[in-house]
Amino acid sequence: MKPIKIDWTVWKPRLLYGGFFAAVFLLALRQTFPTEAVKERLILEAAAQGWQLDADSLSPAGVVGVSANNLRLEDRNGRKLAAESVALTLRLLPLMVGRRSVAFDVSIWDGRIRGTADLSGAQRRYTADVEKVDLAAATPLRKATGLELLGTLSATADVTLPEDAKGKPGGRVTLGVKDAGVNGGQLPVPAMGGSVSLPKVALGQLTGEIAFEEGRGNVKKLEARGGDAEVSTDGLYFVWQPRLEFSQLFGRASVKLQDAFWNRSGTAGFRSVAEMALASAKGRDGGYQFQIFGSVGHPQMRPLPSGQ
Repeated sequence: MKPIKIDWTVWKPRLLYGGFFAAVFLLALRQTFPTEAVKERLILEAAAQGWQLDADSLSPAGVVGVSANNLRLEDRNGRKLAAESVALTLRLLPLMVGRRSVAFDVSIWDGRIRGTADLSGAQRRYTADVEKVDLAAATPLRKATGLELLGTLSATADVTLPEDAKGKPGGRVTLGVKDAGVNGGQLPVPAMGGSVSLPKVALGQLTGEIAFEEGRGNVKKLEARGGDAEVSTDGLYFVWQPRLEFSQLFGRASVKLQDAFWNRSGTAGFRSVAEMALASAKGRDGGYQFQIFGSVGHPQMRPLPSGQ
């Protein structure tokens, strides 16, 4: 079989003209992208989900996309979420095979979240990489948990969610928090008729892994090592529902405070409360056992008598 010969004197001009046309088309598409129309659509979509959306400015992003500075969201209950910048771009390759998908790039809480999200299909895949998010700056987390969280969060997620609310999700999330800790706050303990005021507790390195299986989010691993307290969970999971913050939470946790923590000034009052209220939950290793319940958005703990 004779090799195919390409006459570049013929094809080179064609390729150059084709490339020039494609570049001009994409540039014109970007420059004429209807950012104001997109802004109005985003506002309407957010309102349909119960959120009020606002931003300082919008501009084109990527080939087909939009970028917003100082984006602000607020729901009917007054909960607020603000991001320094958000960029959304339509992914062209999936579009060529009939799938609508966007890439997002969010600067928030001194960190960055990048990933992709499918907008069509019975199964919608979402991926995300979280880089150096400062938990101390995450005001919504502080309001939800009642605790002033510390640490720098990094995480990866690859999750497939069903369009049908009765469907089952799949995928996995891994996370790590460097210099994790709690800088005080109120820990809800219903068995004590209220909450306990926590002093500052360093947790060291926190690692976690969640797998979505059979309609549940199973926490395969959630532990903290190297700080004032060693924390681990057992059998922790939540039942999936589209509004994740209301997903019911079940499981156990073990918390063992180190001697160095008790010897620190300012912990005497907390120690007396802990020894009185949690005596029945203290195990042989000196750690306290808790049952976890409530919801993902509002987790609660109660002492679990030793041996149960």
